[in-house]
Amino acid sequence: MKKLLILPAAALIASCGSNDEVASGTFTDGDGNEGSYSVSGDDENAEMTFKSEDGEVKFTTGNKASEDLPMGVKLYPGANVQTSIKGMGDGQSGAMVVFKSDDDQDKVLGFYRDQMQSLGIDVRTEVSTGDMKMIGGEQKDGKVFNVSVTKESNGGVIVNLLIGGK
Repeated sequence: MKKLLILPAAALIASCGSNDEVASGTFTDGDGNEGSYSVSGDDENAEMTFKSEDGEVKFTTGNKASEDLPMGVKLYPGANVQTSIKGMGDGQSGAMVVFKSDDDQDKVLGFYRDQMQSLGIDVRTEVSTGDMKMIGGEQKDGKVFNVSVTKESNGGVIVNLLIGGK
């Protein structure tokens, strides 16, 4: 059921208008299970909560999602967040943040390589192809940490940060 909640979440994010607007209701998944949802936020930040007999799942989007990232990961200093989403439920949490920086690839990757090391994560994947460089690793408990940094043609970089898990 949890996988089926992602699509309604995306639709609900788009429906948020102002901070005062709140949507809520009930739903039935493809297996006949019932649950409830609530949405609050505005065009830049939204929070959605889904509850069912299986538990609760919460999604946060916008700048709010890039705060307090899973595993204690810090956002790159001076990051210009383009999009972000954070979710938690069943003792798991994860986040995806896309941001821009005027710094070069190696400086951004070095910042996250240091964080991985401080979290006890060995870099297991390292890819460099064209204008993109990526590093990734996994903790013993299954939590993952991946960051890809792509050069922009007008200078600076676009960074995709994916973290979380069990």
